[in-house]
Amino acid sequence: MKGKPFKEWWGQSWEHAMWLILRGLFGFLSLGCKYWSVIHLYLADAISIRFTVHIFSGIFACLMLGESWLIAEAISAFVGFGGILMIVQPAWLKFVGFPAKQGPTYPLFDVTIAILCPVFNALGYVGIRKLKRIKADTDPFVILHYLGMFLTFASLPVARVVEGPLQFPAHLEAWGWLVALSLTTYLSQIFVTWGLQIERAGPATTVTLIGVPSTMLLQAIFLHKEPLSLLSIIGATVICLSIGNVALTKAVVETAPDDSSSPNNTNDFKKKGGYGSNTNGDHVENGYRRMKDV
Repeated sequence: MKGKPFKEWWGQSWEHAMWLILRGLFGFLSLGCKYWSVIHLYLADAISIRFTVHIFSGIFACLMLGESWLIAEAISAFVGFGGILMIVQPAWLKFVGFPAKQGPTYPLFDVTIAILCPVFNALGYVGIRKLKRIKADTDPFVILHYLGMFLTFASLPVARVVEGPLQFPAHLEAWGWLVALSLTTYLSQIFVTWGLQIERAGPATTVTLIGVPSTMLLQAIFLHKEPLSLLSIIGATVICLSIGNVALTKAVVETAPDDSSSPNNTNDFKKKGGYGSNTNGDHVENGYRRMKDV
């Protein structure tokens, strides 16, 4: 925030401030739903539902902001989700005839909360994209400022009501892990916010799926609790391939010849749905229409 007046922390217009507040609110609601689902559902089921966020993000960004979501990117999103299912093998897969780990039948309320987690998360990501459009140089730390306010001042009373009196860790090791968790979460939010200011919501959130195979690998290395199964390895490979396809699609779009620079071909080019030349992905809707018309 160096060189920026303090008043910019509170938004430069009512619309800017409103979307900053919504970003903080949706982030708080998403995390609340996430922790509820992790506690009340099997971890595999909670994770598989949560990682539909990139699909919701692509859809919401198309509907609310008019952003493009190319067919290749959408396919990568769904294929990546298939890779997630291969790794976590949630219990609900047994109802559609696929291999799954055993699990209980969940109450409708818990399932609803779990589904709301990626919905609120996706709305928060759309909020970041909207803030970029309202004010192109919105500082990512301003957005984190609002998210942090909601997480601090809203979570404490809610935790008091739901969980009872607050308890602090009794061991120094627990404090160390809490500090490490807070630091890594803060850094991840910085990079996610920064990335969403640069790239469209659909492909940007699909890339975050890399966290699943990374976590799987780190768990196998440091925790030694569960050996890697063949299906998990295949799932991780599928996720990496889907992310690679997103990157390849972006490279193809950005390097495609822009014939619209010719005065004689501009209208023709747009009618055919040609790709734009904007490198940050904000204006490739023509490319989306071309893919959609195929």
